[in-house]
Amino acid sequence: MSQQTNKQESTEMLNGNGRIPTHALVIGSSIAGLTAAKALASHLDRVTIIDRDESACAETFRRGVPQARHAHTLMPQGQEVLEQHFPGIMAELVSSGAVSVDVEKEVAFFHDGAWRTPQPKDRPPSLSCSRPLLENAIYRRVTALPNVALLRGYRATGLVTDNSARWVTGVQLRSGRGAAGQEWVEPAHLVVDASGRQSQAPDWLAALKLMPPEEWRINAFVGYATRIYQQPAHLAEAWKRLYVRPTPPDETRGGILLPEENGRWVVTLVGIAGDYPPTDEAGFLAFARSLPTPRFYEAIKDATPLTEPFGFRRTENRVRLYDKLPRYLEGFLVTGDAVFALNPVYAQGMTAALIGSHVLDKSLKRFADKLAVGEVTGLAAAFQKELRQALDGLWTMSTHKDWHWPMTEVTDNAETLTPGGR
Repeated sequence: MSQQTNKQESTEMLNGNGRIPTHALVIGSSIAGLTAAKALASHLDRVTIIDRDESACAETFRRGVPQARHAHTLMPQGQEVLEQHFPGIMAELVSSGAVSVDVEKEVAFFHDGAWRTPQPKDRPPSLSCSRPLLENAIYRRVTALPNVALLRGYRATGLVTDNSARWVTGVQLRSGRGAAGQEWVEPAHLVVDASGRQSQAPDWLAALKLMPPEEWRINAFVGYATRIYQQPAHLAEAWKRLYVRPTPPDETRGGILLPEENGRWVVTLVGIAGDYPPTDEAGFLAFARSLPTPRFYEAIKDATPLTEPFGFRRTENRVRLYDKLPRYLEGFLVTGDAVFALNPVYAQGMTAALIGSHVLDKSLKRFADKLAVGEVTGLAAAFQKELRQALDGLWTMSTHKDWHWPMTEVTDNAETLTPGGR
């Protein structure tokens, strides 16, 4: 759905005292959306986050991020960007129970039939914590900013543009469901789509008769089953993290055990090439027992389960090539999983979201003079191209191993290919 307004009329509506107060809308309140809002708030007068969830951010998993229930790791590069955005947040996480892990000494890693020792690289400690703990720490800091507001319980249903469909001038919103729902337009100079894998941006662009991005998917048919455990009280192990990585082409099973706050473990079983782990208790334990080393099962068999197993299978790598668009809707930017959706087994998704916010901050700095007068021409193209460049390395790292699985499918807008066919 799309609407058109006169760009000059929209600008005059927001004009005041010889300077245009700039307003940005962020669609989505996950880590990508929250950190994008932080970057925007440093450069624009007002930022509004559109959040589909009606309740305030709580100590629980968000409905819009089903993959958050599974093992997550924030890589050192992501930690660095997070600390730049919010000085002191890493110490705050530790004080809230996040576990510091020495990657070179406290990670047990099994791959290709043997236990591997990480090469010394003087890497900083990595923090392990639940996704809600991390998101809430970010949420509190972003929502405390004086120029950031949230609209809860609203869905973005389309983009609003000027009469020429060259500039975005706002977002069509809907609250509620069915006939009782209400719709209206929220005006803005800049719109950032951080709505994740379910992003409707290609459809919105097509509705405006603009070319949507080409899309590539690399699908190794990975599935997860995750359960939270209370760590045994007298665990006699030097490791804090335990990782059994599947080995192509035949060893399709693996597992990840990460420490969390309050002495908990998040235990994720991984199956590749359609060998999905079960979500019933007996099947979960049987799958863990079948891993190529008994160490993983031995670690969890006497631990106290705190939840039922929870499954997830939407794990394909997907990139939408917004950096290659023949024409951009000025003022409309797309970031996070809406652009690069990475297979979570490689633990790069949160880091990619944070890198995106860093790229956004740099782009906004270069366009500061234009933004001061409400001018956004060229920003969309510059940002999308820089985002692709910044995340190409993570995309390559997250996809090249998937090519080694015989079942892997590679799909673009026109055809489906297999590894042997390229």
